Amino acid sequence: MEQIEIAGQIMLPMGGGVVMMDYVIWQNRCWLVPIWLEPIAGGQIRPLRLIAPRMAAGYAAPPGPELLQTFQQMPLPESVYQQGHIPAEYANLVAVVESPPVFRAAV
Repeated sequence: MEQIEIAGQIMLPMGGGVVMMDYVIWQNRCWLVPIWLEPIAGGQIRPLRLIAPRMAAGYAAPPGPELLQTFQQMPLPESVYQQGHIPAEYANLVAVVESPPVFRAAV
């Protein structure tokens, strides 16, 4: 398991409103963290899933959070954030990692 830290937050449209969502840097790119799982007794806090724009084969994502702004212009269905379900029309545009091997320390 790799330790990560919250790198920042981004405002995203969701369900007719706007939400603030954490993002982290993992594997040299930024990922959205829609849900954190917090243990009852303290300890490691883990993301349920990580979400990022899918890159074409052979291309590396730029290191900063600017690429995440894609989701401000192209709002994702709430099901992507809440259940990790990617509708067919988004399959080539969105990468989702369920239960990634990362954590952050409880404060």
